[in-house]
Amino acid sequence: MSIFIRIWFFFGLIILLGLCFMSYTFNQQVKPNVRQVVEDTLAENANIIAMLVAEDVHDGRVDTAQFDQKIQNALNRKLNANIWQHNKNEINQQIYITDAKGKVIYDSQGIATGQDYSKWNDVYLTLQGKYGVRSTRSYDLKGNDSGAYSSTMFIAAPIFYQVNGKAQLIGVVSIGKPNISVQPYIQRAEDQLLRQAGWIGLISLFLASLVAYWLKHSIDRVRKYAQALAPVNQTPYFRSAKELNQVAQAVENMREKLEDRAYVEHYVNTLTHELKSPLTAIQASAELLKEDLPLEDQQQFATHIHEQSHRLKTLIDRMLLLTRLEKSQHQIEPQYFNLSELIQQVLDQHASQIQQQQIQCLLDIEPNCMISADRFWIQQTLANVLDNALDFTPSTDKIFFKLIHLDNKKIQISLFNESASIPNYALPQIFDTYFSLPRPSNQQRSSGIGLSIVKQVIEQHHGQIKIENIQSNHITKLIPHTSGVLVSIELPL
Repeated sequence: MSIFIRIWFFFGLIILLGLCFMSYTFNQQVKPNVRQVVEDTLAENANIIAMLVAEDVHDGRVDTAQFDQKIQNALNRKLNANIWQHNKNEINQQIYITDAKGKVIYDSQGIATGQDYSKWNDVYLTLQGKYGVRSTRSYDLKGNDSGAYSSTMFIAAPIFYQVNGKAQLIGVVSIGKPNISVQPYIQRAEDQLLRQAGWIGLISLFLASLVAYWLKHSIDRVRKYAQALAPVNQTPYFRSAKELNQVAQAVENMREKLEDRAYVEHYVNTLTHELKSPLTAIQASAELLKEDLPLEDQQQFATHIHEQSHRLKTLIDRMLLLTRLEKSQHQIEPQYFNLSELIQQVLDQHASQIQQQQIQCLLDIEPNCMISADRFWIQQTLANVLDNALDFTPSTDKIFFKLIHLDNKKIQISLFNESASIPNYALPQIFDTYFSLPRPSNQQRSSGIGLSIVKQVIEQHHGQIKIENIQSNHITKLIPHTSGVLVSIELPL
């Protein structure tokens, strides 16, 4: 089970438990509170009616048809009241009156008259001078039990009559109201609570999903960052998540240490492998020079030692450059300089090699092309590209250097050399570190580092480089209908 599902599940469980607690609280608190309000109203009504019927009780008129008609007219009065969106159209109360001994002398339902109610709590407590209240199972007009789940609350009030200036207790009036009559209000409150709880639950689950997704996404970012080996990866930063930032920083520190160790191991292994071949050749030539050889052979072996020494120096220099480039990727220092002059400077540095190979160098360079870039790395890039072009260009053939503005934002450097095409299998690997093709002149391979440096420099300058074979097409009017290899570099100004 993913962490997203787990977080969402536990959030949902907490929300569900909260809603269940709210429902329990409603049943335990809201319903009793509603009934307390009803009891308060009945107590007031009972005392008002006790005052109104006191004279009728004293004069013995409560068992007359006129008194009963008056009470029935009051209880059967039609209402048209919209109370909290509930339409109330009748009075849901009943009244009975007892004498001073607790015997029922009037019952609005006509079923309890003559019965002894002196033991019922509402009458009994009131006759004792206390607050009288009871709740009993409801019955219908015929006196049948209406069910164990329905009850009626009775509130009693004493009936006093002034005799010789002294208040005398002459009876008790008790008003009953079925609890089911207030059920619509309780039900409406329950329905509203359920609807609101449902919306709260849905919104809470949605927010929980967002929080769970954010946590999962953040953890995934840290995981992917930890798994990624590319040193250009930026350490992820999370807003309002100090702990995740600390985890990311810990991973960054650990990764830097591991990368430094792996970096050293990788370069030591590579350097050992690359140095082995020229060192072996130098050692063999040196051992042969110890013998008594003709002068011509001695010069040949000495030349061999010089060439392999130069190869070692070139390899070490380029590996140092590659190390410097990879370990300082975010320290490119752009400056404005004349790219046209820099290209000419690079060509001047290779003039002796160009002249020795009798290569014809053709130029189409816009003058005073100013660019903002790191001059040192652009110079290394141009030198490496030119080195490769010269290595693969046969003697007496041509190379062509071109520098133009593509638009107001980009410039393009093109270097074309007449040579055999690059094999199709090698084109996708041409920029891979340590990959190289044998040179036509001596069938030896280079270090395979130069073009890797070129690609990294161009990418760090937000440019593009492409190497392709050109077959039977004119690159410029100076070299019509020829074939070879074209290197295209685009750089932002």
